[in-house]
Amino acid sequence: MQPNPPTPHAATVDDKGVHVTTAAGKTRTYSGGEVMTLTQVIDLAEGSATLCQFSTDACLELVDESTQLAADCEELITDITAKGVGANLIGKCELLKEQLDLQAAAAKKVYDQIQGGEEACRTASANAEIRHGAIFRAVADSPLTKPAERDFYNARS
Repeated sequence: MQPNPPTPHAATVDDKGVHVTTAAGKTRTYSGGEVMTLTQVIDLAEGSATLCQFSTDACLELVDESTQLAADCEELITDITAKGVGANLIGKCELLKEQLDLQAAAAKKVYDQIQGGEEACRTASANAEIRHGAIFRAVADSPLTKPAERDFYNARS
């Protein structure tokens, strides 16, 4: 039996921790370091993946904006060169274009790294359900309310 595929969760981060809203509308806050249930691990991984997705969108916007501004600088350099404006202004425009190109490249690199992080979070979420979901549900559905006595675990067959 295959589990249902994970669904994205909304998430925000502030000084109190990561706030995750599940597809069912439940809100949980994770401050870090606490013991988590499987559901909490899956929710946190999905929330982290969603945060990564928002960050990759912002990076792509920065890449597009920087590329457009660099193209505008190139056009400005061509125009002022044709008008015979001083070399100092042309040099400053070329430096600005170079900085915009570097900014676009850096944003693209960060985009690639965050995208890898998003994929890792989604994989961790899916793997947690696949590997541990059945035992988690078995324990959650069990009528037992406390663990077995120590002798049970120490007994040898």
